[in-house]
Amino acid sequence: MAAPTEAVYLHDASLRTLTTEIVSYQPISSLSEDEQSLAKTLASDESAMTMRQTILYPQGGGQLCDTGTITGSNPESCFEVSLVRKTPDGKIIHFGKPSNSGPNSFLEGHSVIQNVDAAKRDYHSRLHTAGHIIGVAMEIVMPEMKEVKANHTPKEAGMEYEGLIYNEHKPLIQAKIDELVKQDLPVTVSWLEAGTPVYDRAKVGDGPVRIVSVGGLDQTPCGGTHVERTGLVGSINIRKITRKSGISRMSYEVAKEL
Repeated sequence: MAAPTEAVYLHDASLRTLTTEIVSYQPISSLSEDEQSLAKTLASDESAMTMRQTILYPQGGGQLCDTGTITGSNPESCFEVSLVRKTPDGKIIHFGKPSNSGPNSFLEGHSVIQNVDAAKRDYHSRLHTAGHIIGVAMEIVMPEMKEVKANHTPKEAGMEYEGLIYNEHKPLIQAKIDELVKQDLPVTVSWLEAGTPVYDRAKVGDGPVRIVSVGGLDQTPCGGTHVERTGLVGSINIRKITRKSGISRMSYEVAKEL
C-alpha cells in the first residue's frame, strides 16, 4: 500500500507553487476500479499522477477541487490537472493529461513543480469561508438552529438547518454576516490531537482533527481552504431561503472576483 500523500494545503493554504516528487504516473485505465470511479467524468485515455506532497485541494467537504498544472524538468512538458480526488487510504490523485504529445517526461522519482490556478482557489476559499461566517452569524442570531449540511460550490452554495427559517429572519441574519465581514476577523487553523473530545467525533475519525475558527467565535472541524481574514471574503449575499420537510436552506453567493 502506497504511503498517504502529504496534504500541504492543510497547513499552508497560501502556497501556489510547490516542488515535489512523482510517486506514480499511469493511464486512468490502469487504476483499480475504485480509483477509476473517482474520475468517471473523464476520458479513459487521460492519466493519473500521485506525488509525495500536494498543494492542490481534492474535491470534498462541499468544496470543489483545485485545478492547475504540473511541470517537469523539460520546460515543454506540462500536465494539466482537471480533477483532484482523495482515496480512503489518503492517496491524493491528480487527473488530467499532458498539454503536448511528446515523450513522457513524468517518471517515478522525478522532480516536478505544482502550480495552482490561483484565481479559482481564491474564489473557492472565499466561498468556503463565507459558509463559516454564515454559520457563526446563525449561532449568534438563531442559536437554536442546528446546521445539518453545507455546500460551498459556485452557483450552488448554501447552508441547511433543522427547523424553519423565514424570509423575515433574513435582514437580521444578513446584518450579522455583514458585521462579521466588516470586523475583518482572523480565520485561524489549529489541530486537536487524537483522543481529544470533539462534538462529532463520528464524522472526523480518531486521528488529529483540523479546526477552523472565525475570530475565535466557533470551533469547526474542517479540511477546506480559507482566506486569512473575514474581510478578504468580500460581500456575502443571502440569495434566498427555502424550506422543505422541516429543513431550511439559505443559498448564498460571493463575488467571483474582488
